Amino acid sequence: MTFVITQPCIDTTDQACVEVCPVDCIHFEEGTDKMLYINPAECIDCGACQPACPVTAIFPEADVPAESQQFIAINANWYTDPVAARAQVGGAPAAPAAPAAAPAAAPAAAAESTTSTSGATDAAPAAAAAASAAAAPSAVMVSRSSQVSALEDAHHGNSPIVPVYNLPSPFGFAMLLGIIAGFILIYMLPGPTLIHLPAYKFQLPIGPEFVSDGAVRAGNVFGTLLVLFFLGGFLQSQISEWSLFASSHDRTTNSWRHGYTIWRRGEESRRFDQERAVKALAETRFAFPTMDHPDYRTHVNVPNPELALEFGGGGGEKVYPDILVVQYPGNYPVMVAQVETGETVTRDQAKRVWKQLESEEAPLFIYVPSGYGAVAKDYAKAAGIKHATIRTWARQPEGVLVREV
Repeated sequence: MTFVITQPCIDTTDQACVEVCPVDCIHFEEGTDKMLYINPAECIDCGACQPACPVTAIFPEADVPAESQQFIAINANWYTDPVAARAQVGGAPAAPAAPAAAPAAAPAAAAESTTSTSGATDAAPAAAAAASAAAAPSAVMVSRSSQVSALEDAHHGNSPIVPVYNLPSPFGFAMLLGIIAGFILIYMLPGPTLIHLPAYKFQLPIGPEFVSDGAVRAGNVFGTLLVLFFLGGFLQSQISEWSLFASSHDRTTNSWRHGYTIWRRGEESRRFDQERAVKALAETRFAFPTMDHPDYRTHVNVPNPELALEFGGGGGEKVYPDILVVQYPGNYPVMVAQVETGETVTRDQAKRVWKQLESEEAPLFIYVPSGYGAVAKDYAKAAGIKHATIRTWARQPEGVLVREV
């Protein structure tokens, strides 16, 4: 699913959405265009642009109002035929936008057509691809209950709901109360004497002298055991909290590991690198069907969306993982894989993309470039992702080298 810019943007062209877009997929020609356009092939469905729009012109594709449905096609057409898109925005007949009446099928049709024709321009392969796309499903239904349960839901504007896991745990506080109860038992409820030891005196460097009659009482014994038990639980809870705290902060590395030039490659180069990695991983790690799993099918959503995960069904949000393996018949998801490049291994990516893909029905595999494994684990832990396997990938002359993290 992509986001769509609609009518309120016309003659406004506010660029707040451009500033917050993490993949630079919103464009227009200043002085020529009356509105901005989102590239559906590059949009990662993060939802950052929607709350930034001051005129509420941006909607998820599935939520575009009925009177603005033509803007789904207008946004996409601008990147292939900007003149035609401008004509529709300027009030020209909107007949060319009629195919946008079925937005859910459009991405799948485009993907199937692109994959099947492989650059061919004759009409016969295109028609065959369109027929294949029409027969194939556009989304795999996943019940909302299959997503890992959360304590509460956090809304990011009108973007998809992201579960929040990392609320403060009451476990440590309960252990601390147990420690206090143990000390109360020791000093205020000593109880009957169990055994007698030789009397002794103990003098602190500063303070009064303590004198003991040597009696070991039941309250002292049970209170000490309680203190030790709850102290162990308290330390365990704090170790978990410290680990979460550490994962929510960036790692410190030696300065010599960083270059002195701030450099970022172009989006085209990054996307090309990702496409090659996705293709190689799909062919080597997810090459279904196989002899062991003849009912499995692999769908690749890069560079064009082919098959989505739809949570909740019946209009629920759709998420396009890079690689999706389903079981036929029935289209039951069995594996989900997301392939990242160095630029996309970020905390926002973990919260908005990886978290959405986490499900109890299908294991999630996150592939990050070699050297980013530890950082990716930190980001996943900080985002509350507990049911995912992180692997690193690196290009080799014979293919892609994959390692477990």
